[in-house]
Amino acid sequence: MLYSPMRIGGLASGMDIDQIVSDLMRAERIKVDKLYQQKQVMEWQKADYRDINLKLRSLYNTSFDMKLASSYLKYKAIGTMNDGTSFDKYFAVSPGSGAVPGEYKVQVQQTASYARLESSKSIAKPLMGDKLIFDAEGKIEIPEGKFEVTIDGVKKEVTFGGIYQESDINTLAADLEKAINTAFGWQDDENGNTVGIKRVKVSVTDDNKLAIEPADGFNKVQISLSSVKDDEGNPINDILTTLGFKDGDSYRPLNPHTSLKSQLAEDIGEGTISFKINGHQFEFGSSATLQMIIDKINTIPDVGVTARYDALTDKLVLVSKETGLGANIEIVDESGLFKALGFENTSASGQNARIVLNGTIVEKTTNDFTISGIRFNLKEVMEKGQEATFRLENDPDAAVETIKKYIELYNETIDLINKKLSEERYRNYPPLTQEQKKEMTEKEIELWEERAKSGLLRSDPLLDRIVQNLRYAVASVVAGQPAGMKSLADIGITTIDWREKGKLHVNEEKLRSAIAKDPEAVMRLFNADGADSSKDGVATRLYDILKGGIEDITEKAGGGEFQIYDDSILGKQIRDMEDRISNMEQMLLRTEERYWQKFIAMEQAIQFANQQSLWLMSQMNMTGY
Repeated sequence: MLYSPMRIGGLASGMDIDQIVSDLMRAERIKVDKLYQQKQVMEWQKADYRDINLKLRSLYNTSFDMKLASSYLKYKAIGTMNDGTSFDKYFAVSPGSGAVPGEYKVQVQQTASYARLESSKSIAKPLMGDKLIFDAEGKIEIPEGKFEVTIDGVKKEVTFGGIYQESDINTLAADLEKAINTAFGWQDDENGNTVGIKRVKVSVTDDNKLAIEPADGFNKVQISLSSVKDDEGNPINDILTTLGFKDGDSYRPLNPHTSLKSQLAEDIGEGTISFKINGHQFEFGSSATLQMIIDKINTIPDVGVTARYDALTDKLVLVSKETGLGANIEIVDESGLFKALGFENTSASGQNARIVLNGTIVEKTTNDFTISGIRFNLKEVMEKGQEATFRLENDPDAAVETIKKYIELYNETIDLINKKLSEERYRNYPPLTQEQKKEMTEKEIELWEERAKSGLLRSDPLLDRIVQNLRYAVASVVAGQPAGMKSLADIGITTIDWREKGKLHVNEEKLRSAIAKDPEAVMRLFNADGADSSKDGVATRLYDILKGGIEDITEKAGGGEFQIYDDSILGKQIRDMEDRISNMEQMLLRTEERYWQKFIAMEQAIQFANQQSLWLMSQMNMTGY
């Protein structure tokens, strides 16, 4: 964009100097506009080349895949368990190109597992009451009344009371447990039928204390006890006191973000928390939380262990990162942390996967492994006496689909190139200048540029050479192949109409028949790598041609992999054009300035003449003329 200072002209002459200069510069800009248009054409050509190069690269990558045996030698597994059911429940099988067709018998005796350690019970301690007080006759009388229990924010009134002998203290605990759960909707009858779920478990310690905690299998949530109070806030009865509890007592699950010692002080003690896992030393101060310990374990890869806190069960779980016999967890509990967290064991090992394949025992460290070209994925152990039998057969349908997709991509590629080679060139539709675009609607610009971009690669020799080489590669025979397998036409892949310019059509039945008859011959027809191109397979030829074509287009238009600086032919031409445009723009600035200087000089001369005229007129008036 040109820069020019603000100028006001025509004050003396009365002429529209700005418009005159603008019209003069419009004529001067014609040469620059032509350079801009040439640059735009080259940029469009470059974009077209790169679009084609992307398509060639896609076909190039697929041609590499088609050089692999796995694209043709495809198998399917057909079979059942010995009881007639599917074996999918126990394992999945995926035959590779190296598999050998035949019958296979499989028993899954063991699946690979991780080494695993976890708390044997909830980490948080039960809500423990005081020791129950029995009278001289060995009984305790609990006055019948009500108290309140809040479980996970839901409060219910519990009715309880009775007389219990010290020898029946377990009955007391069971009745209290039943009363609390009944208040929350649990019911049972004489026949053992129940409705609802148990939320609370009540047990008795060796020293005659009641302990309250979430029931086995129930979420570990807060449980609070409170007395029923009168209008003045005083407890109506002393049931809780008799049971050994106080108003406001509560069970709280472990908070992994709060200091462990504040929650397990009696078990951990006051010293440093220290332990070893698989020989790696860990030490933490008194303010350490369980989450801090977990995060530290998980951030050290050499430990080979992943730790997590399960809030549902209130347990710490350690799992090895690998499966198999080599996966181990060894803990040295120096400060008693893991004992406090409920760990009964401090060592564990994983186990290998084990199958019996055609009478041979095979062990692997993972459940996903390959034997003799067959990939197994074990899911579940079979019961004794169970066995799966499957048969590997050629799968021509899968190979047909692979070849069809390859041919479709080939057709898309040559269709794109042929379209560019035959597009009509509209030379009367050059790229629009900015001035021209200002006078047109968006739709008009779109239609114009559609024609301006058309035919930029028409009859391009580089593209024509590539497409002709591709067509010759797929049409010519492959030397060394058996009779009936020498060309694509022999297996049902042919051209139909010359006007389609080399487009291939697939006769699926003929192709399927050829694969079923001799899959290896079909494979070699595509992927043979001979001493010269006449003995190369079709995919091998295409791979080489495409590699050269991609390199030639990259040299012409850039866009190669990892290319930082565009040193292509078009790239250099565009940069040269930009330099020429920059020089021309500078020249236009000087030209415009020269025009303005001339008009300013004219204005000054007119102004001077006007001043002289006024002076003469004033002199004549003074002398009476």
